[in-house]
Amino acid sequence: MARLNFNQLYYFWIIAKEGSIKKASKKLHLTASGLSGQLRFLEEFFGKKLFDRKTRQLVLNDIGHMVFDYSNRIFSQSEEMVKAVKQSSPNKQTLVRIGVLPSLSKSHIHDFILPLLRDRSILIKVSEGSLDNFIYFLENNNLDIILSDRPALVKKGKIKSLKLKPRKIVAVGGKDFIKLKKGFPQSLSGQPMIRLTEHSNLRLEIDDYLERNQIVPQIIGEADDVILLRLAVEKNFCVAILPQNTVHESISSKKVYKLGELPGINSDMWAMMKAKSLVSPILEKTINSFLESNTKTS
Repeated sequence: MARLNFNQLYYFWIIAKEGSIKKASKKLHLTASGLSGQLRFLEEFFGKKLFDRKTRQLVLNDIGHMVFDYSNRIFSQSEEMVKAVKQSSPNKQTLVRIGVLPSLSKSHIHDFILPLLRDRSILIKVSEGSLDNFIYFLENNNLDIILSDRPALVKKGKIKSLKLKPRKIVAVGGKDFIKLKKGFPQSLSGQPMIRLTEHSNLRLEIDDYLERNQIVPQIIGEADDVILLRLAVEKNFCVAILPQNTVHESISSKKVYKLGELPGINSDMWAMMKAKSLVSPILEKTINSFLESNTKTS
């Protein structure tokens, strides 16, 4: 049986990442014609086309996506191997790839991730993105765990979702908005407010709460980043409705003021991972430690 040429596979991987042979040839310092020939040899080896040729662009087809997913794993593990061997005291590290939604509380994310750094046998890689993309990466073994504000709507048994911690939701404002404590929450009507985008499950719960209570604020902006929302409030531009732990320090230092709580709303933090993977024992231990620490501090 003929063996796979890993140089050709690497060239394919770079072409797929760059989106064209021209861009890939510049990155690899090879001629476009030579690179095109290497891609042709790889397609002949598989006996299948990997790209659909469109005007001045190569688009991965279904087979190409599958090969690209395998290539990601192959070359990320090869990089991990090189780094591990080249260390002053070579030590095999297990790569744990974590995807987090930007709308989540950074303090909860930090509480979950930082303990992993104590274990020198673990190498973590954290990235932010959308839930749909992360679920695709998780299903295709390009991600190990997702930290989200809602569970995954996928076929039961493929991905398991675990609820980690509820978060108290509060309305906050700068010094010019302290007066809104009186008559809260109806006092929020007509006030400038920056809110989370619809990518956040919390946004949907807040919208429902405001509608039920006939509260109509003046929306001045939206963002996925809770830090941006908090900073807008600290600058005294507007009010915002956020998880309390994301503004706890700002409230303590009187950079923002708590106007009131939204009863009945608890935005949850979820962890999603495949039922079985190489890093499952590490993740399960991390989740259990996170839940225990939060039980002690609640």
